[in-house]
Amino acid sequence: MIKNIVFDLGGVLIDYKPERYLEHIGYSKEEIKLFTKIIFYGEEWDEYNSSKYSILETKQRLIQRYLEHINKINEIFNNIDFKYILFEIKDTAKYLKELNDRGYNIYILSDSSIESHNHNKQFNFFNYIKGGVYSFEIGTTKPNENNYKTLLEKYKLIPEETIFIDDKKCNVEVANNFGIHGIRFTVLDKLKKELEQYI
Repeated sequence: MIKNIVFDLGGVLIDYKPERYLEHIGYSKEEIKLFTKIIFYGEEWDEYNSSKYSILETKQRLIQRYLEHINKINEIFNNIDFKYILFEIKDTAKYLKELNDRGYNIYILSDSSIESHNHNKQFNFFNYIKGGVYSFEIGTTKPNENNYKTLLEKYKLIPEETIFIDDKKCNVEVANNFGIHGIRFTVLDKLKKELEQYI
């Protein structure tokens, strides 16, 4: 019997669009493509999400690596505003509320920095969250097994009673290894059909 449903944030409940921020501050298409790749999808940003480095340290590391872009990197970090990067995916958020109303315990397992987490808490769906484990708290990002183990232990969840929803195949596979029912998110209609098979 399923009692717990665990959601990833980015790509499921939160639309992660750093391109919109770079467009907002006036970057060209070529610059947007470049800096989205080297900053917001780079190794340094991943380590920032796990709190290995602060946002200031992350900026300095990127400058050391891409010294030729020092002015742009400074500009991007000095003006960064998560309201131009993170957006609620409203139809999935509405479905989360529906699942909560049906009596399921809703949790979050997410790779988030403290800054993005503080921004995300404004979204209404957080009112229906029973708990969560975030990378900035534990120092590792998915698909590290520590993230899943911490969630199960922190809330005393039984894997067979738990479903995990994530948009990345590798993250779902590790959940399955723990005995959790993993579902890869692509579109909401497909998620509903797959989830209803369990609940």
